[in-house]
Amino acid sequence: MSPRSPNPEQQRAIEASGLVFVSAGAGTGKTMVLVERFCRAVVERGLPVESLLVITYTDRAAGELRSRIRAALHERGRSDLARELDGAWISTIHGFCNRLLRQNAVAAGVDPHFRVLDAEQALVLGREALGAALEEFCASGEAERTTLVVSYGRRGLERMIISAHETLRSAGRALELDLEAASPGVSPEPALRAEAEALAADAEAPEQTRDRARELALLLDSHPGAEVFLHLAAFKVRRCDRTEAYEQARNALEQAAWDELALHDRDLLQELLAAFDRAYRAAKDAASALDFEDLQLYTRDLLKSDARVLERERLRFRSLMVDEFQDTNRLQCEIIDLLAGEVGAAASAGATGVEELFFVGDEFQSIYRFRHADLDVFRERRDQSGERVRNLTHNYRSRPQVLDVINHLFGSGFGEHFQPLEAAKEFPAPESPVVDLLVTDKASYGAASDWRAAEARHIAAP
Repeated sequence: MSPRSPNPEQQRAIEASGLVFVSAGAGTGKTMVLVERFCRAVVERGLPVESLLVITYTDRAAGELRSRIRAALHERGRSDLARELDGAWISTIHGFCNRLLRQNAVAAGVDPHFRVLDAEQALVLGREALGAALEEFCASGEAERTTLVVSYGRRGLERMIISAHETLRSAGRALELDLEAASPGVSPEPALRAEAEALAADAEAPEQTRDRARELALLLDSHPGAEVFLHLAAFKVRRCDRTEAYEQARNALEQAAWDELALHDRDLLQELLAAFDRAYRAAKDAASALDFEDLQLYTRDLLKSDARVLERERLRFRSLMVDEFQDTNRLQCEIIDLLAGEVGAAASAGATGVEELFFVGDEFQSIYRFRHADLDVFRERRDQSGERVRNLTHNYRSRPQVLDVINHLFGSGFGEHFQPLEAAKEFPAPESPVVDLLVTDKASYGAASDWRAAEARHIAAP
């Protein structure tokens, strides 16, 4: 038996069949739902352990989920099934792709003994590849190529090319720069002029801050060439409440200048991106290595190009569950859809596909956009699911007083899809206030990193 019985919301999510989409608030027991669905599938419905595919976001989460499923199976007296979990398909999407590619290396066109680069190793190899690409790019000695390298600088090109390469590949898109001209009449320059003038006139701002803002305002009044806006770092000031709008406007103008330059140099940058891709691919081939995007791209291409492999994998899996779906990107979702095929009744009637496709996540806990997670994927799939969406709102971690504050503070700002959380447990009456409001004077700390560190110390203090 489980330590506690599922509440009605969890029960509906556990028992739902076919395509199911669960929006689970913080602390509402989504892992318990995943564990119960897995156990009921193998114990009550008799599905083989290896016929369930469970995808989660981190190796640690996958390990914890496997441990909880094992404990639940032991509690049900099914130690035989618990022993089979060592070979179960419970992993990250990268772990799944790694396993599938090693089983189908020849068909996928990869070295059967490939190694996987971690993020740091991939970055080092990428920087070396960019150096080789720049040598190739400038080999002709054409002035426009040298001018481009000088204008952007090695660091600027590294940031732009490697970032574009990662972003395009993580979305499963072709390596084509999609640069658009700014909308006519829309320029961040007037906004920066207004912010600079306001900050220069702010008597409570530090003198050095006022001086820099004044200098920038004078520069803008002189109507300089657009190339001047590429390097506005000299006018950077310490961020605080008083300077936040100024810094945002300064960054916006500088970024717009870089975007405009990139648009003008699009063809050359596209050529450099292609040269980088060739050099990076050659470096990985020489090392018999794949990066994380390679794992996904080769898997996607294998499933799309080899009907035999696709059919075998669809026949292998009867149930597919995706945890932390808010941190998925389009390429990963494409792989999941290829594996799922026709879901539910269509699959049962003979079409190739899984019987169940289960998504669970929370758009308000999406924290991996820096790893190319695409929250729009979550929102689109939720909207497509319609009446098949289930909500989990009963929180097992926090007191009702804490949840009342959270609902009040975030309910209006998060929009219509925010589900207010309710306390699912009874707590003893508090002897002191449950919620403390800690106010930090950000302006007195200067840089954002300073006040954030002070805020963290206050929160961590006993």
